[in-house]
Amino acid sequence: MPKQAQPSRIVGILGGMGPAATADFYQKLILATPATRDQDHLRVVMWADPTVPNRQEALLHNGADPTPWLEEGVEHILRSGAEIIVVPCNTIHAFLPGVLEGKSIEFINIIDTTIKAICQRGPVTKVGLLATDGALASEVYQAALQAAGIEPILPSESSQKTLMKLVYGVKAGEVGPDEREQVGPLLTELQANGVSTVVVGCTEISVLLEGLNSEMCIIDPSQVLALKTVERARMCGA
Repeated sequence: MPKQAQPSRIVGILGGMGPAATADFYQKLILATPATRDQDHLRVVMWADPTVPNRQEALLHNGADPTPWLEEGVEHILRSGAEIIVVPCNTIHAFLPGVLEGKSIEFINIIDTTIKAICQRGPVTKVGLLATDGALASEVYQAALQAAGIEPILPSESSQKTLMKLVYGVKAGEVGPDEREQVGPLLTELQANGVSTVVVGCTEISVLLEGLNSEMCIIDPSQVLALKTVERARMCGA
């Protein structure tokens, strides 16, 4: 008789910001799950709404507040029976605490999970940070790193412009070898500034990491979030 599957806690993915980053995260979630058959994988519901207003515009230029879209997505996920919620977008975490306050669901914060993963690797005083203009302006990562006693090192102005071009390129489906090659110089510049660990704090840039060779320790928050999600979802009695 086949082994009876042990159902996981239901994971709700609030995605669509952007679609490629959401798909990349779900693939990482699948690969992070110790499964030998379909029945061993996590139970997942997803609300992927690409109409959420531009996070950069909201944070930098007083654009439309994405909060109502986030609230709608969270409600869809709650009605679907999710017990855990994850959001594979770094920048949107500037808005999430207020949206999720008082909600009866476990929230795995990609920022906090990433900082914990860095600290578990051993003492580090400086960390390079690749993140969107909006995420940097909100200081979600800088504040978390500094609270952990770590100095965030940011790219130069020209490198930040390259990063944002890559971000919007991924959103437009540009994920070829040319785009992947442009990530290397961003890392090299940070290494020249005395860092050996880099947080790739943008899920679009995470999409470009496949096949990247670097001497540096690259922390991919999307991958870290996938691993933590699997851990929490499989703790059925938690």
